[in-house]
Amino acid sequence: MNDLLAQGVQLMVLGMGVVLAFLLILVAVMTGLSALVQRFAPETTGGKPATAPAPEPAPRVSPHIRAAIQDAIRQHRAQR
Repeated sequence: MNDLLAQGVQLMVLGMGVVLAFLLILVAVMTGLSALVQRFAPETTGGKPATAPAPEPAPRVSPHIRAAIQDAIRQHRAQR
């Protein structure tokens, strides 16, 4: 049983090492690609700033619907 436990720990350490190596390689590649992009395609600073579109006005609620909503709220609060 002790041999089986040792083999399990070895497999766990090997798996964690593989994941760590993969993540380190991934970080190195991403850093290199970021430097490459910054070198050949620098961020532009000029030009027109992007403007957000104006928000649409809220739709008008008819007085009948507004009164029905207010009555429903009053009834709900009265039940408490």
